[in-house]
Amino acid sequence: MNQMLQVARSYCLLALFCAAQVHAANAQVHAANAQERGQLNMNPIETCLAERGTLILDDDGSLERGGKTTAKFLGSTKLRAAAGGWQRSEEANVWRSTWNPKMGHTPVASYQGITASDLIIEVTFRFGEITEPWHHQCFRIAVDDRPKITGHIVSAWANPNNDFIEQGFLLQHIRKQKDKTIIEDLVLDHQPLTTQAHQWHTAILEVVGDEALFRMGSHIAYAKAKQIKMPKNLVSLTMGTTWHEIKRVRIWKANANPAWPARKEKTLESRIEFKPHIHNYNRVKKSAH
Repeated sequence: MNQMLQVARSYCLLALFCAAQVHAANAQVHAANAQERGQLNMNPIETCLAERGTLILDDDGSLERGGKTTAKFLGSTKLRAAAGGWQRSEEANVWRSTWNPKMGHTPVASYQGITASDLIIEVTFRFGEITEPWHHQCFRIAVDDRPKITGHIVSAWANPNNDFIEQGFLLQHIRKQKDKTIIEDLVLDHQPLTTQAHQWHTAILEVVGDEALFRMGSHIAYAKAKQIKMPKNLVSLTMGTTWHEIKRVRIWKANANPAWPARKEKTLESRIEFKPHIHNYNRVKKSAH
């Protein structure tokens, strides 16, 4: 009798062990698939320069957009994505931008109605491979004050190969006349950049007072300039001409982080020293976008 109980117990333990192994394997497969789809690590990235204040908007992709459609969020904020083509991706609530040379300006998603000068913007995105001679991969977060200022108070670029501006991980300030004549164009920081097509990236731009910090993975760019303090009422995202996908956009009001002065040196230790300068327009420019 005892022998039968021992055999039964052994079978039960074996069954439990097998079930646990199957569960673990399934969990690994699910995690790998989720990571491939960019579904992991969707908690907000830890900030450095700023502390998160009020959440202005959380664009999870559920609202329609593109063409003449305006996506409206709580409060007065809204999204227009009239430039370029915008369609839902195969993955639910992920939006894909596309472009061809007949479309005019490259794809832009513009978040309007923002009333804060200090902001945290976090965007999860990826881009496709280059398959056409007019393709380039490029992603930009810009904070503006429209219509008062034509141009961008801060432009944060992750630019692998668009020749419209220097390639790399950049911060820029540019102001123009209404006729697009340049008033001031400054390269505030320029760092190296390494990216791959199809890989999900989460970029975060922190703007507080006269400082801006732009990070994406191990990449980091930083600037301190009086121009950054200008008022802001709009955040725009500009894409390149391959397909680009946006998974999530979150914008917060920002407060100064009291720990930043103590953490600044450590945070920026991997950054290459850069002296802001007037943009060099003597370089060769091939692209119109």
